[in-house]
Amino acid sequence: MGASFDTRAAYGTGSAYDWLRTDHTTTGSAQDLLRLARELEDRGDLRTAATAYDRACMVAPADPGIAEARGDLLERMAVEEHGIVFRYIPAGSFVMGSAGGDLDERPVHSVRVDDYWLSETPVSWSAYCDLMGWEPPPTGMPQEEAGGSGSGDPGWFLYEANKIRLQYCEDATVRATDWHAHAPAHKWVSGSGEPVDSRTLFGTPRRDDPRRPWAYDRKPMVGVSWQEAEELCERLSTDAVRYGLPTEAEWERAAGGGLAGRRYPWGDEPPTPERCDADRFDEFSILPMRRLPPNDYGLYAMSGGVWEWTADWYDAQYYRDSPGANPTGPATGRERVLRGGSWADCAEAVTVTFRMSRDADTWRAGGWGAHMTPNIGFRLCRKGAAPAPRP
Repeated sequence: MGASFDTRAAYGTGSAYDWLRTDHTTTGSAQDLLRLARELEDRGDLRTAATAYDRACMVAPADPGIAEARGDLLERMAVEEHGIVFRYIPAGSFVMGSAGGDLDERPVHSVRVDDYWLSETPVSWSAYCDLMGWEPPPTGMPQEEAGGSGSGDPGWFLYEANKIRLQYCEDATVRATDWHAHAPAHKWVSGSGEPVDSRTLFGTPRRDDPRRPWAYDRKPMVGVSWQEAEELCERLSTDAVRYGLPTEAEWERAAGGGLAGRRYPWGDEPPTPERCDADRFDEFSILPMRRLPPNDYGLYAMSGGVWEWTADWYDAQYYRDSPGANPTGPATGRERVLRGGSWADCAEAVTVTFRMSRDADTWRAGGWGAHMTPNIGFRLCRKGAAPAPRP
């Protein structure tokens, strides 16, 4: 494409649309791109229109009219399924990696991804249990396991992971304390069999509103293994709609909000308490997922909060030979990629390009896993049939 282009030709053939999705170096007139996007939207080709709006935003990121038009269409294309809001990420190309980052973030390379939807927040503990058909928190277990189990039973490992979730996933808790204090429904008895007030034994957790009922909807589920996330994806998927973890490339594209070269989801300015839930290791808590502003795709907590699983195996040198279209990571590996950093990490770890990995093992296998920490969670990626857009 040169300085401008003929919009009639652009939507006349499939090949004319391809540059919208494949050429991240495209420049040209932002107003021409905006006009094309509006024409496509009027003709009902909303997916291509969204990509055209993205291109216009890349050319003129400070133009409020373009940003508003793109935001309006993306809002219309949002999906709510299973009680979760999914934000639409248009097909397109972007520059993946960072020349100034760690060695495994190099080389910088162009990647094209098809469109998809991403849940606007990580999955909460309540949502996970509800969608899996489990007993709700604070029990948080399959019904067949909820009666308790010994250390030789796989359910015991889930019970141990739930001790972490009791402290970090409760909506109003502002600082984790002993897990016993976070089990309000549990009945404690003395050695003589007399009932004992748990507050006497363990104290009372600090909560921003002690009168608020105990709930587990506003914060991300933590201590989640890769396999547990995949188990939920398989349970929800149908022939028409598939749910999964985002690939590493899909995660990075979404985190950048559709603007090129961003270091963080909000731009290049360093993290602050008003932008990102990070660098709070000494506070032992997670902020509610919607407490801080979303990025330009409407996604909350893409950096900070919790590390998020992706679908890919980790390979420090994968970028050297990564495919240019829809990369899915190495065929095999030992650890899966995590992205986004967490409440306990510094600014260097919460960029949109930083890569981390960890192994994991489902509680069903009857073992501990390196994922059993209070700062690992996940969000869902949706692919498939597009529902009718919102009015």
